[in-house]
Amino acid sequence: MVIQFGLKSKIKGVIIMLTAVILAAGQAERMGELKQLLTWEENNTILGRVIDNLLAADIIDDQLRIIVGAEKEKIHGYLNNKYKSELNSDKIIIIDNSLYEDGLLTSVKISLEDLSLDTEHILFTLADKPFIGAQIYKEIYNEFLNKNPDILLPKYKGAKGHPVIIKSYLISNIFELEGRGGLKNLFQQMPEKVYNYSCSYPEILKDIDYKKDYLFYLNNDFKFKP
Repeated sequence: MVIQFGLKSKIKGVIIMLTAVILAAGQAERMGELKQLLTWEENNTILGRVIDNLLAADIIDDQLRIIVGAEKEKIHGYLNNKYKSELNSDKIIIIDNSLYEDGLLTSVKISLEDLSLDTEHILFTLADKPFIGAQIYKEIYNEFLNKNPDILLPKYKGAKGHPVIIKSYLISNIFELEGRGGLKNLFQQMPEKVYNYSCSYPEILKDIDYKKDYLFYLNNDFKFKP
C-alpha cells in the first residue's frame, strides 16, 4: 500500500481526494464574544491557527471549506485579508450558513452542498481546536487511509475528539439526519461503520469554550496543557 500526502493521495495506485471542513458558524455563547477571531499567538487568531494547521498538514486535495454564520461579516473580512491568494485560487472557500442558530448539523449539511464529484473523503473539524497540529491531522488521515473505514472517530483515553473523517457516499445519509447534534447523529445510526481510533494526542479533545479557558492559555503563551 502506498500513501502519499499532498495534492494526490493514493491507495494501491487509485487517486483519492479529500475535502476539509471547518465548522465556524457558532455564536460562542459560552465565551460571551466571537471567539473565532480572538488573538492566538503572535499575529494570529483561534480560527487562523486552525486553518494554518490544516493547510500545513498538506492533506487537502480539493478544498478547505469554512462555514460561517454569527458575525459573518467580521470573519469574511479577516479571511479575505489573511487568505487572499487561497481564496482567489479556490483552495479555501467560505460558505455562509444563515441557519446556524438551528444547530451544528445545519453547518454540516451546507458544507456538503455542491461538493466536487472527485471528493471521496471529507474531514470535519471545529473552529476552536487550535491545538490540533499539522502532524496530528497527518497521522489521523494516514490511519484513515490505512484502515479504510467508512467513518473514523478519533479518541483519547476513550473520549471522542476531532477531526472526524467520513467517506463521501455517506452524504445522502447526512442530509436525512435531524436534530442539533451534528455528526453524532450519524454515528448513533450506524455504529458498525465507525472506526474508533485510539490516539495518543489529548489535543484532539481541547476546545476553547469559556473565557477562563482562553485567558489561561493567553497567560501561558498559548502552550498546550492537558
